[in-house]
Amino acid sequence: FHLELDVDFDSKTLKGYIDIKAQAQAADSGSLVLDTRDLKIEKIQDAKENPLKFSTDKPHDVFGTKLTIDIGAPLKKGEETTLRIYYSTSPESTAIQWLPPSNTAGKKHPYLFTQCQAIHARSMFPCQDSPGVKSTYTAKITVPSPLVALMSAGRKGKTEKDTKMSYTFDQPVPMPSYLVALVVGCLEEREIGPRSSVWSEPEMVDAGVKEFEDTEKYLKTAESIVGPYVWGRYDILLLPPSFPYGGMENPCLTFVTPTLLAGDKSLATVVIHEIAHSWMGNLVTCKTWVDFWMNEGFCRFLELKVIKALFGDKHFDLHACIGLKALRESVRQYGEDHNFTRMRPELKGVDPDDAFSSVPYEKGMNFLIYLENLIGGDKVMNPVLRAYCDTFKHKTITAEQFRDFFLANLKGKVEGKTLEKIEWEKWWTTPGMPYKPNVLDTTLIDASVKAAEKTCEKSIVDNGVVAKWSTAQTIVFLEKMEDIETERLEKAKASGSEEKEKKKFQEILSSLDSKCGFSKSRNSEICFRWYKMGIRAGLTSVLPGAVKFITSQGRMKFVRPLYRLMFAAPEAKQLALETFTAHRQMYHAIASKMLAKDLKLA
Repeated sequence: FHLELDVDFDSKTLKGYIDIKAQAQAADSGSLVLDTRDLKIEKIQDAKENPLKFSTDKPHDVFGTKLTIDIGAPLKKGEETTLRIYYSTSPESTAIQWLPPSNTAGKKHPYLFTQCQAIHARSMFPCQDSPGVKSTYTAKITVPSPLVALMSAGRKGKTEKDTKMSYTFDQPVPMPSYLVALVVGCLEEREIGPRSSVWSEPEMVDAGVKEFEDTEKYLKTAESIVGPYVWGRYDILLLPPSFPYGGMENPCLTFVTPTLLAGDKSLATVVIHEIAHSWMGNLVTCKTWVDFWMNEGFCRFLELKVIKALFGDKHFDLHACIGLKALRESVRQYGEDHNFTRMRPELKGVDPDDAFSSVPYEKGMNFLIYLENLIGGDKVMNPVLRAYCDTFKHKTITAEQFRDFFLANLKGKVEGKTLEKIEWEKWWTTPGMPYKPNVLDTTLIDASVKAAEKTCEKSIVDNGVVAKWSTAQTIVFLEKMEDIETERLEKAKASGSEEKEKKKFQEILSSLDSKCGFSKSRNSEICFRWYKMGIRAGLTSVLPGAVKFITSQGRMKFVRPLYRLMFAAPEAKQLALETFTAHRQMYHAIASKMLAKDLKLA
């Protein structure tokens, strides 16, 4: 398809047209059905500019409006047709966030960015908005000068006319609609490698250079495991704080949150995860959101393999252990028998955003770790991953196809009895924690765990010890403390002594902070865990910092758990509601929707 759009900041709309080339998948195809949401369809024409009839169904609350186009004479299977749809988006488009100058770093120019995953592309352009449909695309985007437009595609050129700039793009690699991305703002570029640059506002771009300077090393390491990087450029866009995710793997232009700017590259490994998506998710894509684990589980598995190659074997297990903690929290949040805690949940009629959690990431990865250990380690598994990417590149895939490929690939290389042990359906459908636990090397977490246990007995860890830990080891320390705190508070609640236990933990946290200064950390991952513990313990002194944290950025990983904890705490419930109400417009539409549900406002 080809997009030709004008960006209008005054009306908060994109206006123009999309040219679609469609191929009939069955004989006697006389209509084309597309997904839309809140789009104003002006007219539709065929290649000869003849008008085409079209109709729209009644809007669905989750899935939007079905657009059915009568293409005229029915096509034979394999025949192609081209049509042009003139349309405009709505200011309420769930894919597009419009930021006023006040919400940017420079405070002078407006800013726009999109987030189409999972099913929001339909509110940006008419499409078959499913991961199972892939397409190449080109685009021409016209913006007010001096703003810059970037997309998840190669940059081809720019032209200036009057007070407007037009930018052209080409994406020759087929990809699903959720990976179409657009950003418009006062952006500058800094080169960080032979195929990579950081883009951001002038006030932020230099901070990203040092933080992400190892990008080429990460790319080369991933290539050594799964084969060539096919997307050409790997640029990084450092977004304004309201971006709702840690990163988004938009091809050619990964979007990342400024919460990664710790100043010491300690959180830059998020980029390794997004780089891994260049193969797992982008090149080989799940056919439906039921198999989202095949995007995220495979991606986490490759991410940790890159970390292992760069930092050593034990770091693979360290990060896997941290992931299990996140998985336990998701399972606790949903309930251990909940449909959304399955690797392959039932999603009929369900908004995929509602099912978004660490489950597909961590359960998917743990299944792949199990398979690797079963068949003989990474010397056997790594060639399987490379062959998987080569076999299914540019395609979409189901779990059953992966199973069949895996068994066929290993036939004659691994004993049949070994492969027969794999209980595929139980792994896929058992709710809760992974069907079978993996044995992980805990060497790098043992010291953190012991220090947390001692600290919870009022033998506070010394800052000299903490200073020698990596960020990941500090996270393990804080998460172990939180586990102990949660368990003790639950027991105390059952026996009627919850307030007494909270006071004990308040004293521990105050002593710990006076020694180690966690409340003053610049590291968002550490701040997040510190505020969680403080709110759970009823330590009201953390609330001002927590409110500042959740209103200075909109990353859902951070803001949703903290809002939920505040909402559940009698002393902070009203503060949570007032804070969200006052700052709701700052958050991305996806984050705002999910926070409203968390706070029982929707």
